[in-house]
Amino acid sequence: SSSSSSADRDGGGRRSRRPCYGGDETLQLGLPFELTAEDARRALQRWAGQKPLRPHRLRDGASPVPTLTPTLLPHWVFDVSVSVRYKASAGFDAGGGKTEWVPITTWKDGGTTRYGSDAAETQICASFRHRRDLLRAVTGAHVGAFPPSKSSSSSSSSSSSSSSSSDAAVRLQPMPDAKRAALDAARTGAGPPGSVVVERYGIKRSLAWELAGRRIRETERAKAKKLVLASHKCQDVKDIVLDVELHPGRKVRAVRLPAYVATFTHDVEMDDDGKIVDSKHAAIVCGATGAVRVSDDVLCRDKARLLSVLAVSVPAGIASFVAGADVGVLAAQTLMASAAAAGLAGIFARQVPRLRREKEESERLVDEERAFAAATRHGGANVDAAWMDEPTQQRRDDVEWGRWKETDKTNWDEHKREEWAASIWAWQRIRRRERDERRERLLLNRARADEAERRDEEKERRWGPEWRKENPDGGGKHGRGKGFGLRGGRDRDRDGFYEALGLQSKLSSATAEEIKASYRREAMEWHPDKHQGEAAKKRAAKNFRKLQTAYKTLSDANSRRVYDGL
Repeated sequence: SSSSSSADRDGGGRRSRRPCYGGDETLQLGLPFELTAEDARRALQRWAGQKPLRPHRLRDGASPVPTLTPTLLPHWVFDVSVSVRYKASAGFDAGGGKTEWVPITTWKDGGTTRYGSDAAETQICASFRHRRDLLRAVTGAHVGAFPPSKSSSSSSSSSSSSSSSSDAAVRLQPMPDAKRAALDAARTGAGPPGSVVVERYGIKRSLAWELAGRRIRETERAKAKKLVLASHKCQDVKDIVLDVELHPGRKVRAVRLPAYVATFTHDVEMDDDGKIVDSKHAAIVCGATGAVRVSDDVLCRDKARLLSVLAVSVPAGIASFVAGADVGVLAAQTLMASAAAAGLAGIFARQVPRLRREKEESERLVDEERAFAAATRHGGANVDAAWMDEPTQQRRDDVEWGRWKETDKTNWDEHKREEWAASIWAWQRIRRRERDERRERLLLNRARADEAERRDEEKERRWGPEWRKENPDGGGKHGRGKGFGLRGGRDRDRDGFYEALGLQSKLSSATAEEIKASYRREAMEWHPDKHQGEAAKKRAAKNFRKLQTAYKTLSDANSRRVYDGL
């Protein structure tokens, strides 16, 4: 994805010098604004009226209405088909509030699904400025299909195949000039000229595809859970692992989608200096459909208090009328009960959103711990089975992106999130490269072992089975000399693997338990998170990678045998 030569404008209208990854501007697509600013305010007001405890009117400080910023949000939109297999653990009621978990050890077919450009999973906002959950307001089926390419429209056969690949209508239009698109939006009522913000493409296409893949896997995991519940008649499902196969022919386009970024205030809070200030909330209104996403489900304390007073006073009044009780005493008791209920209702309105967020966070942390435990477990017959299992590691990558998206999202900061995303993406690529290198080494070691076995069989045919006894170290009458056979180099440490583990004094005499214990000790010492400073982290990361390579080689009996023979 090449950088665009144009400089987009940031939220303050200034020209941004940060890189833009939108690719060729002449190929960019977009949706025009179909809602005016007044339509967006009415959409926000409709949202407020959908629940009885939401505020009657939304305002922004002294302004009686929310503040709206018309924005063209950059997106990477994909069109892809995937085939899925899945494994999981099915939970059955074991009585006494306990659950018996039965692992599904064989792959089950999850089918093939096409995620076109009209699917929310494939529409990834390329800006770090906004919370990811709010951006769902502008994505969905209304985006439609990609317009036919020039090559497909040149021939009827390719055009018919392109049109039959998706049932969605084509609504996207060429948008090669973002400034002209902003002026067109101002003419249609989105705002005064110069008020429409055109945000830069801050996310590369490769990273956007990683985020789209995560969304697709989230959807497929939900589908797999339903399939397991239906096929096994169980009560719960956990540890869902997917094997996703990407079909050839993936398409991607840079698309700008219209939105109104809204800010409003409701209730009060205490800032960092201990002052009482208005509590600020953010929302995004789709400029094409009017869909609304708000940062928090705000509740009006005044409404909650009024309802609580009515809930207490009305039954009390009816009871006094029926029983003929003393009106003055009953009124005093009712007043005190109403005051207490009003106070409790105010606390309830303030605490409910917080409790809801804490519950969602606790569920996310449980899922995160399971994924990391599965991806980093050690021991057993094959100590690096989890490390080399791509679906398991992919699950770990997904929860890392979930942590990036959800952690402390109420204090979203564009630049910090961008730096965090770059760090996650870099480490994931490093781990992926290490796994690829490990697979190559395993293939090479297997080929060497096969070649050594073939040569031994050839020698046995030529000199008989007694040649091994005569030449235990590969030397002697028919050997190649000590130090050259598979068994002759047992006192050598060619790549420094034993030294990396601190076992240079033992070399080939080191036991499997000593290798494991040394690896754990050295891993704690050289993990990059335990070092401060960029240079120290780079040095630690280099040593940590060599340490992992050494452990994976020496912990496998066949790999260690070949390494000792080099």
